[in-house]
Formats: sequence, C-alpha cells, structure tokens
Amino acid sequence: MQIGYISDIGKRKESNEDSILCLRLDAQSNSISEMSGLFIVADGMGGHNAGEIASKLGIRLMARVCLSRMLGLDDKYSPDEPVIGDPGMILHVALGVANSIIYNTAKKDNSLHGMGTTISAALIIGQDLYIINAGDSRCYIINEKENIRVTKDHSLVQEMVDAGLITPAETATHPQKNILTRVVGYDNKVKPDSYHRRMYQGDHILICSDGLWSVTPDQRIREIILAAATPQQACIDLVDQANQLGGPDNISVIVVKPDNLPVRQDIMEAETQILQVSELQVEKNTQQRKGLFSFFHQ
Repeated sequence: MQIGYISDIGKRKESNEDSILCLRLDAQSNSISEMSGLFIVADGMGGHNAGEIASKLGIRLMARVCLSRMLGLDDKYSPDEPVIGDPGMILHVALGVANSIIYNTAKKDNSLHGMGTTISAALIIGQDLYIINAGDSRCYIINEKENIRVTKDHSLVQEMVDAGLITPAETATHPQKNILTRVVGYDNKVKPDSYHRRMYQGDHILICSDGLWSVTPDQRIREIILAAATPQQACIDLVDQANQLGGPDNISVIVVKPDNLPVRQDIMEAETQILQVSELQVEKNTQQRKGLFSFFHQ
C-alpha cells in the first residue's frame, strides 16, 4: 500500500485548523497477510484555536476507537459496544464517540463554544473500502477511466443543488458555500453517511478538505494524481495547484494506492462466466421439466 499525505496552511489563512491521520496496519497469521489502513481528514471550525482542537480530537478519538475494535482491545469510551464487528459499524461507533467528546469538551470551556469539525474517514481492508463522512471533506476513487466521488457534501449549497435551485458549477462561488448542515461535535448527535466500495487495480483513494476541491476541478485533480510518480508526489502537486489557484483555505490531502488488487476486467469476465453457467443450468432444468411434463401427459 503506497501512501502520501500533506496538510498546508494555504495562502490566506493565519493558522491551519485541518488535521489528518494515516495509519497502516499489516498483519500476518498462518502465512496469510492482511493489509489494512485508516485514513482521516478533519477540517475544524470554531473560535480562536477551537477548530484546530476539534479536528485534532476528532482524528485521535476515531483512531483510538477503531484500533481497539480492530485489535480486540478494551475501550473505556464505549465499553458496552461489541469489541470487534463490521468495519462500517466500527467507523460509525468511532465517529459517535468523537462527536460526544468534542461536544462535551466545548460545553465545559466557553472559549471552545460552538467548535466542530468535518470528518471524512476511510478504512481499507484488503479490497474493501469503508467510508464515513460528516461535513464537506470528500473521498474519491480515481483511476484511468473516471473520478468517482464517493461522499456527498453536507452543506447548504449541496441541498440547493439537490433541489434544483443552483447548478453544481455555481457552488464554488455561492455566497453561502461555507454553511455546513452536519459537522462532528457541534450538536450532541450527528448523522453521518456511510459507504462501502470494492477497489480494483489502478484505483487511487483521495481524501481531502474543501481547500483542495473548492478551487481545483475534479478533472485536474485526476490528471495530477495519475501523472505523479508516487502518492506523496501527487499530494505535493495537488497542494501546489490549489495554492496557485489562490489557496483561500487550508489544504489537506491523503492519496492511497492499494497494492495487489484484482483487475476489474478479470472480475467482470468471471462474473459473466458464472452468469452463463447459471443460465445453462436454468435452461437444462427447464428442458428436464418439459420432458417430465411430456412423459406424464402421454
């Protein structure tokens, strides 16, 4: 698994309130290797230093809960939950813990009142990609053929796009583009979106804050990632591009290229063969039933 990451202050901000986490976990048992990794981008918001605190708390708490569940360790923050479970549920529990602790931390300190953070987290286990998202940090699957934007923004402008009031192209310059409808830690409850995708050879996973995608077109992002020699170089080039386009916000980028993935065409051919065998069996069974019908009606 090749990994690149970078978080940059941008050109117009006085501080960087983004936080990122890249955690690779390789295990081997009975000569069988398992590749996994946890990758998170969090874009904090709030008063003086509050956004930075919220994003840092968010990634650390999610990492703690996810690791404890994946490795079967005790976790004091959620002792009543099952220790090991479905990867999507692990992410869901972790984000819920992060939301509660950030919210309660802000309640105890007036200087942190109203703080919160976006979170876009990806858990990779073998060929499977599990994602959880709250806010407008994004996750993409990028390959030679297409950009697949996996997550959907939780923002006012996205709701306006869904309602047909504005076009997707108008969101970048809309005066209300920074209004989010869901963030982690702002309320005592948050409703994230969860996704599961299968990955194939040539896929790159991109997780980024809005400091990248709000100024860099998706097509340009894809070109940069595919042209880069390594995921780390891709991250450097993406940040440079966003800064060349004005760098109005903090820019955080993670690019992951998993190894040893199956070829998509091979999977499609195998599924076609299975379908053909299934159709032949159906036809054979139909002919047998017709034969029996004829026998009993002679």
